[in-house]
Amino acid sequence: MKQFSQRTMVRTVMALVILLAGVAMVPYVDRPAAALEWRMMAGVYAPELSVHATEGAPGSAFAFTGSGFPAHSVATLFVNGRYLGRVMTDGQGSAQFVVQSPDSSMAIGQYDITMEVDMNASATQGFSLRHDAPLVGVPDGFAGPVFGFGQRLPR
Repeated sequence: MKQFSQRTMVRTVMALVILLAGVAMVPYVDRPAAALEWRMMAGVYAPELSVHATEGAPGSAFAFTGSGFPAHSVATLFVNGRYLGRVMTDGQGSAQFVVQSPDSSMAIGQYDITMEVDMNASATQGFSLRHDAPLVGVPDGFAGPVFGFGQRLPR
């Protein structure tokens, strides 16, 4: 009889644990569930980085848009391999930012901007500064932080 009551007691305790675990989840019933993407688990992304103009005179501002990055992540920006700053991606994995080029004549050349998140997602796009190119400004309605660098960065 002692074994029977011990076995019954274990089953009763297990049933209560399962019941209470279910009751603990009741407050979460009406909350929306976020979709789990397979890319998030596999670390596979197809990021892209675009710039609104690929040429400009020294002192130009170049507007960049990144897409296809992990959502809600901090992305690190580099110019010619050197740290430039950080931006936050939105819920769709997109981010916008502006790179303000130096206005000195020593700044002539090619600049490659890289946006990277955890080394799993990285994209690069460049622009060149030339004396004979027009001064480029930020397009109307473009919103994003502005990053500048002061001197020519060797490649």
